[in-house]
Amino acid sequence: MSSVDDCAFESLTAAPRLDSTEARAKIFSALADPTRLSIVEALLADGELSSTEIANKLDISLALLCHHSKVLMEAGVLSLRRQGQTKFRSIDRALLKACFDSLQALDA
Repeated sequence: MSSVDDCAFESLTAAPRLDSTEARAKIFSALADPTRLSIVEALLADGELSSTEIANKLDISLALLCHHSKVLMEAGVLSLRRQGQTKFRSIDRALLKACFDSLQALDA
């Protein structure tokens, strides 16, 4: 399902480097919100989705999705791809894995 996406932001920043505690904290902070975690879980389960698909799946407004998407993008967790007027979101799985692996490395 495609739709016009009304979020006004594009790619905000480059993916963060995980060699700092601050970068990892920003990722974990972004994931700490239940709505943002639901967005991440939906995208991990279904792959790339449009804004409308995510909003409908989670029963949230597009405005709320846009707000939470911005936070996830600033943390480097969410990627955005444009196709015409539709914006598709996906999760940077490698970044999430590296972030969680960095915690596991501390246990070694």
